[in-house]
Formats: sequence, C-alpha cells, structure tokens
Amino acid sequence: MVDGTTSDDSGIFIHYTTKPLSKQAGVILLGTAGYIPPMATEHMDTLCDIQEEKVIHPFAYRTHTHSLGRMVSGYRIRKDDAGADQWTLLGKRDPLTPQMFYPVESREPIRKSDRLAARCTMESNRTRITKIGATNEDEMCNFYLMYYVENDEPLQMKYCFSNGPPLFRWSNRETELNHIPDYESSHL
Repeated sequence: MVDGTTSDDSGIFIHYTTKPLSKQAGVILLGTAGYIPPMATEHMDTLCDIQEEKVIHPFAYRTHTHSLGRMVSGYRIRKDDAGADQWTLLGKRDPLTPQMFYPVESREPIRKSDRLAARCTMESNRTRITKIGATNEDEMCNFYLMYYVENDEPLQMKYCFSNGPPLFRWSNRETELNHIPDYESSHL
C-alpha cells in the first residue's frame, strides 16, 4: 500500500522446546551398486541385518530411481519359530511418481535380528549397459525408510548397500532367505 501498511500474513512460526522429547526420528537408506544389461528387465536387490539393540518404528518410506525404474519395494523380514522368513511389506510404488515420503504399509516395530530388504525392478530399452551412478545416463536403486525411536537414539547405521546385479541377489545362497516374494516385490 502507499501508506506502508500491508495485509501480508506470509511467514513461518517456529515452536520449540528446551525439554528433551521422548521420540527421535531417523532415516535408513537401502541401495545397490551393479548394472542393468541392455534390453533387459533386471531386479536390483539389497539386504540389511539390524544388529543394534534398538526398536525402531517405521512410519514413512520414499523410493528413488532414474528413468529405468518401474517399481521399488521394501520389506521387513523376520524368521518365525520354524525358520520361515515372514516378509512384511513396508511400501512399494512406481519410483517415477512424485518423490516424497509416503506412509508405510506396516507400522510393526523393527528389532535386532530383523532384516530389511529392498528391490528395484528396472526395464532397459537401451542398447548399452546402464551402471549405477549420479547422472540420468546412469541409474540408482534407493529405498528410504523413515522411523522413530522412543527414549533412545536413532540407529548408528544410516545406510546399507549391496553389490547389486549380477553379484548380489536375494536368491543367493549366502543370504539364507526363504519365501522370497518374487512376484509381489516386482509388481504393483
């Protein structure tokens, strides 16, 4: 206005406390190295063992690939008393949809000895090998899990990467995985 007054209410209000809060949030990134062969569909798998004496409560996830990604899924794996892996879906989506955090499918706590796994399904119509890297000519396979802890510190482990294809797959004997949800982890 000419007289210097305004009706602008833009801005932010910051609320804070000096009292420690009972919950703290953290993020763990699951990702892969590896490459995608030309003219092929490739599954890029990663697997992490939770080794810290903490209980984490997942509440959101985010997926990320470049242009070849078709689906990214993330799971919590827990062995039952018979030794069977119970795969609990944390989230899955087309990574080419808006890249933001979405609510998890299961808010069941994750504990020591549980495992986290992620899979990116990639479809290449390129006539060359596509490697993992930072540019759009490369690819990425990332699954981010946001969680909180109660009266504790977040995990020291901030990320977990596998070698990816062709060296690492969920089906490799050394993973000792069973009941792998191959179809469900690769399709919406």
